[in-house]
Amino acid sequence: MKLSKNEKIILWGLVKYPMLNDRQLADRIKVRMSTLNAIKNKMKRMGLICDRIIPNLGIMDYEMLAVSWTPLNRTPSSEEDRGGLERLFHQHTDTYTSMVFGDTLFFLSLYKNYTEYKMAHSEIIKELKDMDLFLEDRCHSSLYPFGISSLTKNFDYTAVLEKAFDIEPERASPADKKRIDLERAKEKINHLSKKEKLILKGILEAPDLPDNKIANRLDTTRQAVARHKKELLNLGVIKKTRVIDYGGLGFNILCLLEAKYERLGERDRFNPNVESLHLPSFFAVYGESKTVSLSLFQDFNQFTTSRERYKLALKDFCRIKGEPSINLFSPADTITIKHQEYLPLIEKFLEGY
Repeated sequence: MKLSKNEKIILWGLVKYPMLNDRQLADRIKVRMSTLNAIKNKMKRMGLICDRIIPNLGIMDYEMLAVSWTPLNRTPSSEEDRGGLERLFHQHTDTYTSMVFGDTLFFLSLYKNYTEYKMAHSEIIKELKDMDLFLEDRCHSSLYPFGISSLTKNFDYTAVLEKAFDIEPERASPADKKRIDLERAKEKINHLSKKEKLILKGILEAPDLPDNKIANRLDTTRQAVARHKKELLNLGVIKKTRVIDYGGLGFNILCLLEAKYERLGERDRFNPNVESLHLPSFFAVYGESKTVSLSLFQDFNQFTTSRERYKLALKDFCRIKGEPSINLFSPADTITIKHQEYLPLIEKFLEGY
């Protein structure tokens, strides 16, 4: 899909500033309000962009993120294979995202402890074997405990669009850097009323719906939905984000990268300064000794240049152990099984309160 200059700017602005209303965004990116509304509505109708509401993973009692990928015996192109994968991950509610890149299954899961992870992961592998999809001894799975890891990007496409559209990255102003009081956010989510729990679930189930339609589904008022949503957003219990359908935007390479390293001292120990790494990633997590990321590139030259700059930047805070593991795929071959489905995780968490 070929985008005009205005369409590129507006798509980037919608992804970069999901919390701004239309008037604020039009002023921020310097386009007419009517142009913004027309292009935004067109992109939503085409499925190019959609809203997501993400819970603050740091305030729930999930202790670790598991990043897993495994080559499959075949590309799951048949209805039987896709249906089997959908049923598999529908049952495994701890997994909030699962996608197939060509013949490689990639999935992200949250667990409360290692035992829970081990049991669920073993069940997934067993079921993949039963479906005759699993390639023996080729599964990768890395655990990132939240206390000593940094999930710097969780399907944030800002850097991808800046690289693709040649947009100079903006430095965040103090007004943009809203500091979340984690203790207040934890206090709020641990003491939600019955009505607030209902509204939170309704927002997560249908983030693209306007408040009045969510209210109708929940048999409550639009004002109640709007009030509770605003409070949850302001406290940092949830945040709004926007994801794109990258399949038709001219990207030719999707890169799954894992790098192992030894950190150089205590500087940026659990939260490295990754803004300067020049890698157009939309997912990235950094742990004590390894990192995994997903990135998009328009061509192989862009990928090669970014990879070398990335390796140089990593050396500022760590000693890379061996060559990074790199897997390249065609973005057009992406099959989405499950994408940022947090409602089951929230429901499981709220059961204890």
